[in-house]
This record gives sequence, C-alpha cells and structure tokens, in this order.
Amino acid sequence: MLFDRELPLDLWVCKIVKHIDSPKDYLRFRATCKSWYLNLPKIPNHMKLTIPQLMLPFDYETHGILPVKRDFFHLSLPADMPDTLFRGSGFGWLISVGLDGLIRMSNPHTKAQFDLPPMSTIPNVVAYNPNAQDEEYTIKRTLPLPPNSTYAAIYTASKYHIQKMNITKIIISSPPPDDHEKKQQEDDFMAIAIYGEHNQLAICKLGDNKWREFSTPGVLYILEDDAIFYEGKIYGVSSNAQLVEFDVKTSMASVIDMPHPPKDDPLIQFSGANTKFLVCSIEDDLLMVVRYWTYTKRSNGNGNGDGGDDGNGDGADDGGGSDDDDDEEEEEESFYKTSRFNLYKLDKRKKEWRRISSLGDSVLVVGLNSSVCMLPFSDGNGKWVRNCIYFCDNNYLYQYDEIVGGHDVGVFNLEDETIEELFPNAEFIFPPPVWLFSQNFISY
Repeated sequence: MLFDRELPLDLWVCKIVKHIDSPKDYLRFRATCKSWYLNLPKIPNHMKLTIPQLMLPFDYETHGILPVKRDFFHLSLPADMPDTLFRGSGFGWLISVGLDGLIRMSNPHTKAQFDLPPMSTIPNVVAYNPNAQDEEYTIKRTLPLPPNSTYAAIYTASKYHIQKMNITKIIISSPPPDDHEKKQQEDDFMAIAIYGEHNQLAICKLGDNKWREFSTPGVLYILEDDAIFYEGKIYGVSSNAQLVEFDVKTSMASVIDMPHPPKDDPLIQFSGANTKFLVCSIEDDLLMVVRYWTYTKRSNGNGNGDGGDDGNGDGADDGGGSDDDDDEEEEEESFYKTSRFNLYKLDKRKKEWRRISSLGDSVLVVGLNSSVCMLPFSDGNGKWVRNCIYFCDNNYLYQYDEIVGGHDVGVFNLEDETIEELFPNAEFIFPPPVWLFSQNFISY
C-alpha cells in the first residue's frame, strides 16, 4: 500500500486498522498514541465478534433440557466417537476422552480430527489390559502411603472409573497444525493434562506417543486446579492458590515464592468450597478466577433431575418414584450451584495477587474449556455483553455417580453480582456441556 501524503493521517490509520484481526494487536495499535486511542473505538467494528457456543453433547429434545438461550445449531460428531466425555476445548477444537482410552481432538465445523497420546500412557498408568473386564487399568498412587494405610500402592480400576476421574482437563497451546504446517510448527503445539488423584500435570508435544510428567523436587505434591500457557511458559494454580511454574525443557516444576491472595477471602485456600482458573487478559495480565459453590442436601428419590419441572433440589415426588415403605430413609446427595466469583490480577513487579472488581469491557469463559478472555460481543438485541464470566460445570467429583452434575452453567455479571442460569430446572445433565469458540477474537 502506497502512502498518499494528501490523505489525513487519521484516514490512513482507519485503513490500516481494518487489516488487524487480533484483539491483542488491535489494543496495542490503539494505544500507540493519544490521538489513535481517542479516535479508534474500544470495540473494533471490523472484527467478527460472536457469542461463545455451548456444546450440548446430546439430543436436547430427547433429554427434555432446554437452555435459556435457544439458538441451536446441529453439529454431528464423528461416528467413531461413541461413549466419550469432553475434557477440554480451545481454538475451535473439542478434546474428548473415550471409553476405549483414546484421547482425541475434533473440530465439529471442519470435521478434522487429531489424536493425542492415549490414556494408557498417562504417567500414573502402570498397565492397560482391555480384556480384563472392570480391571482394565493398573494404577500407581503418586504419593507414598503411611505405614498403617489400608490402601494399596498399586491398584486396578475399570475403564469407566478411569474415563471419568483420571483426566480432569486438557489445555492446548495452539490449534493442531495442518499436514503442510507440521514441520514449521513441531515445537509450537503442546497439550497439558491435569491427571490423577492429586491433579498433577503431564505434557505432550507434537509427535509424542506418550504423556510426560513434571517432577516437583522438594514438594510432596501440588493439586492443580487449572493451568495456562503464558508468556512462553506453563503456569498452574493449586487448590490452595499457589502459583506454580513448569519448565518444558527440564520437566521441572517449582512453586513461585509469593504471598497468598489478600485475607479478605478466607475460604480461598479451602479447595472444597471453590475451584480456580488462570486466564490471560486482553492486556496480557495474568488473572486468577476463584469460583465458589454453595451446597444443599437433596433426596435422590426424585429421578435423575434431567430437566423435569421439579428439578429444584427439594426432593419432591413427581409420581415416578417407588411407593415401597422400605425406602423411608433415602440417601441424600449434595446439590451444588455456583454462588459467586472473585478476581485477582498478578502484580508481576511485587509478585502478589491484587483483588479486582471489574473486567471492564472484557468477558471471561471458564470451565472445561481452556480458560480465555474475550472482547465484548453483541447479544443480538442491540446490547453489548461485557464485564461478565461465562462458566460451565467442571465439578467432576459430583458428576461421578450420575445423580447430580452438569447443570451448573451460566453467566456471572460482575457489575451487579447476579447469575443467569442457563439450565435453572435441571439437576443432572450428562455428558456435561462445554463452551466452544473460535480463536480469532479471544486471548489465551
């Protein structure tokens, strides 16, 4: 493009900015000088900004479950993916764990597929025998057991248990390369898995045939809630809010020496009450998102709670249960819902977390997906969605028995601290929904 000296500089800026397709690059370009900052809009008009898509891995008409927002698109998954659970999504790709132990990435829009190393190569798996019914996997415990423990250091587990519990989340650094890009991107693509009973981290690179563990010298174990590729490194956040740095070259992990978040949040180190996510903001700041649950007791005698009118946790009988007098004392299950979120930004210079109350114009998406930050987008009714957190249900421990879980999906508004539930009448949705989004308008 030739520079025309007769055109005002502002017109050239407007021409140039139309060729910027990255939110980060746009923000940096806009911040170049005061004039551009004042004249260019906060939200780029030329970028296609769309709402994140909620992937419902079932026929919602059959299940009788309808979310609050009802714009549906039917996308068919590959036929060779039966009995799968989703344990991640990012860059337009879904990451599934099959009952057969295959870990696969699939793009529901392009129908492309990409295999990651199978479950049998996760570091805590000693052996895998698909013919040993209900004992297909031999698992080693990652922690030394006390002398009087009744647990075995090595035990067997069924493929059903391992599929649900051995991998809680998989995060990818970038979309998998096309065949013609593999040589150029061999060192770029990586995947990390949070695995095992103590939520440890394993990694694989393009071309690897197994997952590789990180060692943590001087630390017994680190319970990771989430992890992120950030500024060329891998960072994890533990259940007690410790920030951990993982070195890909040496396969070593170290806890960063920094104070815990402010004491205004006394429950932040209590893992049973919350879970944590790491997100890179549009401005390249590292954010820690703390999600809190509230728990109530409900009877398991009111069906599976998969969208019925009485799915409100009160244990009311809908006429479909048993009339036997022997069931007077029914087992109670914990029913949970997200109650709030707290946000923290890492002060890199002081090495401490600072509490923040607003995301400004940004939107966060957390849950089973790779945690991301987005530019605001239109709700389709002339309003911009901003300063909120989209979340899905990643409380995998409570989903295990398939009685409650998968229902905890919604939007948290930071401005008034309200929550819009997408499945207000559901108690159990299985497989759990997962957020899906493309890569052109978000910050990983």
